[in-house]
Parts: sequence; C-alpha cells; structure tokens
Amino acid sequence: MVTFSTTSGAFFRAFKFYHTRQPISTGFAPPRDYNQAMMTLYLDELFTMELVIDYFLLLGTARVCALPYRRLRFLAGAVLGAAWSALAQLPGLEWLARPVMRLALAMGMTLTAFGDQRRLVRCFGAFLGVSALFGGAVYGASLLRSGPAGPLLRLDMRVLVLAFAVSWAVISILFRAGVKNASRRIRDVTVERDGRCVHLRALEDTGNSLTDPISGCAAFVAEAGALGELFPAEDAALLRGPPAEAVLRIPGARLIPYAGIGGGGLLLAFRPDRVTVDGMERRDLIAAVAAAPFGADGSYDAVI
Repeated sequence: MVTFSTTSGAFFRAFKFYHTRQPISTGFAPPRDYNQAMMTLYLDELFTMELVIDYFLLLGTARVCALPYRRLRFLAGAVLGAAWSALAQLPGLEWLARPVMRLALAMGMTLTAFGDQRRLVRCFGAFLGVSALFGGAVYGASLLRSGPAGPLLRLDMRVLVLAFAVSWAVISILFRAGVKNASRRIRDVTVERDGRCVHLRALEDTGNSLTDPISGCAAFVAEAGALGELFPAEDAALLRGPPAEAVLRIPGARLIPYAGIGGGGLLLAFRPDRVTVDGMERRDLIAAVAAAPFGADGSYDAVI
C-alpha cells in the first residue's frame, strides 16, 4: 500500500509519486493478486491536476456548509495545495507529504478559503469529509476501468470527472438543507464602527422594505450577538434588551418602526462608519438590531 501525496489523498492510500529530474513516475502496488500499473506525470501536469482537484474540493466544502462561493479565495487555497504537493516531490522535501504535514496543509487551505467565516472548525471538518468522499469516488471510478487481474488505477480526466460527478451527487443528496440554503442569495456584509469590524452573512430578502424614516436610508437587520463586537461590553449587552432602554444609553442609536406578519414595533438602529456588501461600499444602509437569532441552522445572521 502506498500514498497519494495530495490533500485528498490523506484519506486513502493508493498512489505514490516517485520524483525524477524530468518525469514523475507513479506506481500502484496493491495486494499481490492485483496487477501492476505504472504511469508518468510531469511536475507541471501534477500541479495543474492538483489545482483542479483542490479547487473543486473547496467548492464542495462551501456547498456542504451553505457558504457563498468565494472563487478567488478558493483559487488561492487550491494554488497553495497544488504548490505544496508539487514541492513534496522534490528531493529533500519528501517530508511535506507526511500525514501531519498534509493535515497542516488542509488547515492552511481552509484558512485561505474560509478564513473570514465564523465557524472555521466546521469548515475544516467539512473539507476533510469532502476530501475523503472524493478519494473514495476516485477509487470507485477506477474499478470501472479494471484490468484482467484487478483495478487499473490511472489519474486521468475521465476518472476525475466521474469522481467529481459522483461526489457532487452524494453531497447534494446528503446535505439537502445546506444545498437549499446555498441556492439562496447570501451576501457577505462587513460593518465597521469606532475602529471595530464584524463580518456578517446576510440573506438577501427582496421583500425587505425596512427604512429609516429620518434619513430615508434602507436598513439591514442583524442579530444582536453578531453586532455586539462593534460595541463595548456594557453596550453590547444592551442590544439584547428593550430597544427603548438601549437607545437612551448607546450614543448615536435611534429607533425605527417595522411591520411584519407577526405584528410590528420598534427596532434599535445605528449608522455604521462603513458598510460593504460583497466588497462594494454602501453608503445608503444603516444597521438595525434583532434581539432574537435568525433560524436554527445558523446559515446567516443578517437579512438585507
């Protein structure tokens, strides 16, 4: 049994890349009743293949966790994984392929792709799970190309495409709730106030007509817990209390009326120093505070 030196290969052992000055020879050494298979990869081919694999692993992780597709961040994480795997084939750098180093690589890729998310541990676990799923799918796809004495496992585009299709189908079936949330429009919102900053995941609601009657600006509503980091501890605690009390004690706070299916009332609101939505600054938004959290799955903490 030998080891495949990619991030996904941390969960199944079927390959080993042997470095030479020009090509990289790949040997498959299964149990004695299997056939022997050899293939040759060049370092640039290995890097390209790893880049594609790691990008789709990160994309699958985002789908499982119902996260927005931040493709540039995913690409950066994939470049990290591909470069690491290519370097691991060079003489003297074989230690990069050790299991503990592959685990460190997985964490580095997770930080690169999802470092701005609040549930980073969940993203890391999902990334490991998606990698394991893909590894099994690659091996399963190889069985369809079996030789007379057993599976002839080769890393080519047909095997990868089939493995990705199977993995994506399994993810869509097993994580229907997450996939449903991912299909909704989730916006990345950054709010700054008095030198403090928070990142929110906001559900886009086309029916949201909440506005500030004084300035006429539109208002997005965020959970009190999510906005609490913008305030000193004593003021953050007031966000969960009655709005009429909080508005008297928090500088710059105001009350705005709202109406919904369950009735109406007043929401505590304030104007942040800066608001960006998907990286674009919005000067026409103010923040309103919801004392109760949105939903039970935690897929978003604001409505815009």
